[in-house]
Amino acid sequence: MFRIEMLPAAHGDCLWIEYGSGRDVWRILIDGGPAHTYPTLRERILHLPAGERRFELLVITHIDGDHIEGVIRLLQDAEALGCRFERIWFNGRDQLDRVPDPAGRPLGAVQGEILGVLIADYEARTGCEAWNAGLPDRLAAIDRGQPGLPVAELPGGCRLTLFSPDFERLLALKDRWRAELAKAGVASGDADSLRLKLEAARNLRPLGDVLGEFDAEEEGCEFPDPQDRDLALPPRDTLGGEEEAEAGPEAPFGSDASVANGSSIALLLEYPLDKPKIRFLLAGDAWPAVLEASLARLLDGDARLALTGFKLPHHGSVANLSESLLARLRCKHYLLSTSGAVFRHPHAAAVELLLQAHQGQGAPRLHFNYLTTTTAPWSEAADQKRRGYQAYHPKGLSLEL
Repeated sequence: MFRIEMLPAAHGDCLWIEYGSGRDVWRILIDGGPAHTYPTLRERILHLPAGERRFELLVITHIDGDHIEGVIRLLQDAEALGCRFERIWFNGRDQLDRVPDPAGRPLGAVQGEILGVLIADYEARTGCEAWNAGLPDRLAAIDRGQPGLPVAELPGGCRLTLFSPDFERLLALKDRWRAELAKAGVASGDADSLRLKLEAARNLRPLGDVLGEFDAEEEGCEFPDPQDRDLALPPRDTLGGEEEAEAGPEAPFGSDASVANGSSIALLLEYPLDKPKIRFLLAGDAWPAVLEASLARLLDGDARLALTGFKLPHHGSVANLSESLLARLRCKHYLLSTSGAVFRHPHAAAVELLLQAHQGQGAPRLHFNYLTTTTAPWSEAADQKRRGYQAYHPKGLSLEL
């Protein structure tokens, strides 16, 4: 059994993965979405029996709020929820300081530092050395000077191969975050100041262990137009830092220049270990050039990587997809996690490129976790039949294979 869910996380990512057989079920959680969608993740956890709220792995791909804020809330709630993480993969201050750096200066970004404090608190509370456990040198990064790609194995017969980031991208992030921390007036590693920042961030508070409805207004959700909730802006980040310029739908393919996205963790998941029947490329918000470099290292010549599924990077942005990347893949299922909020992803040109470049067996299958104004163009049955593709638009997605 293999199941992947894209929880409804507005414009963000929150992927829930289960694999195993019979009563033996293992779980992976990748990202937590933005702060205001955290109640959905929390209730998904609470619907598990109390003794089964255990994850083999929690991956926080990178620092952007639409991936990290829900995790900040979850780690504060973990004890109340009875939720345990055997491994937590995230490149924070200590990890980036271990990347060989000619400048030799320490890193710091507010949300990244706060998450580091919370992971350290979790380890101290549980006695579990979870941070980057199972990774070579406990660093989620690729040294291009070494052969091959980092590989980790999880219980239950699941293999993960790291496709992004590489050392170069982490050093760029280190430089950017140092400046951001200085602007916020917080010293790197100052846990007391970071805790005060977190306490003052109303939208990042924990919710505890009580099931039930949540108050959208109390949660800070803003719905300025009742007819356009899918494009409503989430609450603004209260922890300082600046948003990087977002590539629009007219941007060139593969042109993402976001330093945060360049640092995103991307993984190839294979299950089961002995004869993998499932291969998913879980791309976070990674740069296509970094993914291509890893594919070139993994494959011989012009070979394509046969995939069951591809979770598109950066919610289907043209800046994170390229014809040359798709030319290295042979895939059946394409997953797009976004409501279209804030940045109106996915970009139409990206989805159309995907349909044109598809080389897998049978019709390409597009899986959206929302039916909104930005995903509706591929919902018409007549268009799907005419152009030979299939599309699915649930509120949230559970794909079982």
